[in-house]
Amino acid sequence: MTDTTTPANADEIRYWTQVEGPHYVVEAERYDLLLRAFTEALLDAAALHPGERVLDVGCGNGATTIEAARQVRPGGRALGVDVSPPMLALAGKRAAAAGVDTVEFLRADAQVHAFDEGSVDAIISRNGLMFFDDPNAAFANLARALRPGARVVFVAPQGPKHSEWIMAAGAAAAPYLGVPQGLAPNAPGPYGLADPDRTRGILAGAGFGDVTVEALTRPMRIGDDVEDALGFIRSLPRVADLFAAAPPDKRTAAISAVREALAPYAGPDGVVMHNNGEWLVTARR
Repeated sequence: MTDTTTPANADEIRYWTQVEGPHYVVEAERYDLLLRAFTEALLDAAALHPGERVLDVGCGNGATTIEAARQVRPGGRALGVDVSPPMLALAGKRAAAAGVDTVEFLRADAQVHAFDEGSVDAIISRNGLMFFDDPNAAFANLARALRPGARVVFVAPQGPKHSEWIMAAGAAAAPYLGVPQGLAPNAPGPYGLADPDRTRGILAGAGFGDVTVEALTRPMRIGDDVEDALGFIRSLPRVADLFAAAPPDKRTAAISAVREALAPYAGPDGVVMHNNGEWLVTARR
């Protein structure tokens, strides 16, 4: 694993190194299952072919990069880029365990990293492009990495109101804990590309054409049962901070409220939320 991080996006780099990254490593299998339907839509739209060179931005624990590397065999390669050392370490271990040797992982900030110009046939990303402090600069930099006519395909959350798995628990807990910080739409964070018109403008400004933004609604399985789902939600770093700051009686009340809110979603397939929205975005350089 190579390291080429820079001071740009310092707050997000620190957060994903020290806070979110370790959490995502612990819950790697859960997140892959939770996001499976969106991952399938992403890779279907990317339509990768043998021999292609793929760049996976915000690759995290490496699941999408490894699958992309499989799809471009023989002759192709996949490069996964992220800023989180713990997630990249797991990604490397996963690739080795899977026997996929046509994949590489790089610790780098895609907003400023000097990718070889015109070296990539496709850029993909599963929820990894929303965190840049300057998305205009970031997408312009990514555009330079693509050969002329090459494509970018990514998914990004539509916003908290379209994330049932967040809203059901969040609405139940908010009267006792308040709401997490760092979730503002169109700011660096999970909902940084929530506005489709803004996203279209960013891509156009970076030199992309043929931009399409499609709304996807997919189920998410967040736990085996209510207690498992409750434990997962409480482990989310922003949620854990709220619990830590609340007095004991508020914490107890919040746990009961969230448990009650999750109960209707529990069934033989686990705790499944069906109304979760992401944007599927495609464009060409």
